[in-house]
Amino acid sequence: MSDHLILGLAAGYHYGDVRPFLSSLERSGFTGRCVLFVSDTTRDLDRMAEHAVTITPLAKPEGIAHLPYNALRYFLYLDYLYSAETEFERILITDVRDVIFQDDPFAHAWPDGINCTLEDASATLGGCPYNSHWIQGHQGKETLAEVAGKRISCSGTTVADHAGMLHYLKTMTDRLVPYTPGERMAGYDQGVHNVLLHDGALPCLTLHDNCGPILTLASTKGEPDTDEAGFVLNDNGKRAHMVHQYDRKPDLFKMIRQRYA
Repeated sequence: MSDHLILGLAAGYHYGDVRPFLSSLERSGFTGRCVLFVSDTTRDLDRMAEHAVTITPLAKPEGIAHLPYNALRYFLYLDYLYSAETEFERILITDVRDVIFQDDPFAHAWPDGINCTLEDASATLGGCPYNSHWIQGHQGKETLAEVAGKRISCSGTTVADHAGMLHYLKTMTDRLVPYTPGERMAGYDQGVHNVLLHDGALPCLTLHDNCGPILTLASTKGEPDTDEAGFVLNDNGKRAHMVHQYDRKPDLFKMIRQRYA
């Protein structure tokens, strides 16, 4: 087993939700450790456990049990790394329901430090009703004004070395609280993530766009290109190691669900 780690959250999902993630990871050549945190509403755990994944029931830490799962996951990941008996060479924290792997994600030569992914260049934080709402709702109008013209980075896929991931998770968790619940604020972690990218809180940071190993589709136009074998191509015409937000593209969604049925 390699010293690579994938951490994800599958709270409230059933097997059909995560099957493309799990099946594609098995086919990718990945040989590290994958840990999925699950809630008491996650179904089909026995079927998930048939894949090469560690299923870990989550416990909501005292004092932050009111946090949305999107925010709570960073605390779970941080606690996991604090208690880990080994230091991992590279760690990927990732969304689960809308991610597939077309290659081992660690086959890419990730730079040291923290690696974050950008969405399509057409999407800005201020121009997105979701991101602007999350940033303003949790961090205020002035903070939104400072980053409104910046490109969106998706918080759903981040790669780092062990020290870098600890720093990223500690910085994220520090800023995710205190949290005041509000309407449509469940995804506010992405607002925090994006502000961190621009205020100097993350040293040794590398940003990757859709020409790189992770293709993030929500802000792109139309269906993505594929090769003759049906693999999704990034903006450089190469097979992406990971495809994120494939459910936003109807034809691609149908193809992926059929492939991993």
